[in-house]
Amino acid sequence: PFVIGTTCPVCGAPAVREPDTSDIKCQNPSCPAQLESHILNFVGRSAMDIKGLGEAAIHRLIEDGFIATIADLYRLGGKREELIEKGIIGKEKNTDKVLAAIEASKENEPQRLLTGLGIPGIGRTAARELMLHFGSIDALAKASEEEILEVRDMGEISAKAIVQYFNDPASQKILAAFRAAGVNFTLEDTGLVDEKFAGKTFVITGTLPSLSRKDAAALIESHGGRVAGSVSKKTDYLVAGEAAGSKLQKATDLGITILDEAGLQALLED
Repeated sequence: PFVIGTTCPVCGAPAVREPDTSDIKCQNPSCPAQLESHILNFVGRSAMDIKGLGEAAIHRLIEDGFIATIADLYRLGGKREELIEKGIIGKEKNTDKVLAAIEASKENEPQRLLTGLGIPGIGRTAARELMLHFGSIDALAKASEEEILEVRDMGEISAKAIVQYFNDPASQKILAAFRAAGVNFTLEDTGLVDEKFAGKTFVITGTLPSLSRKDAAALIESHGGRVAGSVSKKTDYLVAGEAAGSKLQKATDLGITILDEAGLQALLED
């Protein structure tokens, strides 16, 4: 019978089976086989939101040796002329636009950076909760599993993944490169107005009359609420707009309170 190895066939780093799954994943955050998707996640809207870097450009940047880790994005400014000459991102105007977006992203709140690191189980919502609790990437990096488990909705698997990431020498080099580039590690403003929605989980679906989903999520989070992507028994409220779809039906079946935009605003005023 075939035996799956315990090292990555591409970079030779340890390959570990994910708990309670059949997935075996390379543990090297800079593995070339994973790097392209890792960077796509890093520049995406939920993470660092660096516009203008698509899949084709990222593939060329890796292929031509400009990027070996996600932190290398912040070294591209020093290679402007070569990037323009090779047309990897585009002509001069487009290259400058992308380089400016990379530079501007250094000021992002640290939960965006944390989301972009690609730690298993740590998406936008979990990253926000972690930064609200710890206040900085550096404080989180020093935290134990027990301390991480004190964060709302944080489970053992995610806590273990966080500790493993920050204890890994390859990850530490990437973080050092981010720090040297001037990427923000500290949450200066929590964005909390009050904690009226503390402990409550919302799901947003459909098209709302005046708020985008992003704005509605920001409103809920500014009052201490949590915004999830799917309806479950743990959902407290579904905020439903036009063309709400299957999430509305599931919320109805589970007996979850359903609000329209006006109902959300009224809940804030109670």
